[in-house]
Amino acid sequence: MYDLVLRPVLLSNKTVDIAIAQGIIQKIEEGIPEEGKEEFGAAGMMASPPYIESHVHLDTTLTAGEPKWNESGTLFEGIQIFWTNR
Repeated sequence: MYDLVLRPVLLSNKTVDIAIAQGIIQKIEEGIPEEGKEEFGAAGMMASPPYIESHVHLDTTLTAGEPKWNESGTLFEGIQIFWTNR
């Protein structure tokens, strides 16, 4: 038995069920026959990975005064300092 089954979910222009156990997706297919401890009726809503706001500030990465400060605060100067630091 799965911990959670999402039914039906839109994934890549196809309607599927998603079965999850111990926080890990175990199965993605049409019409999973097994039940879950919890079932979520997704009514064809789209499934997507969680939103992660991942970005870096290359203008300051590895340049906090070593070898010098990025005076302009621009990406281009940050890259130049980064490469002189190697």
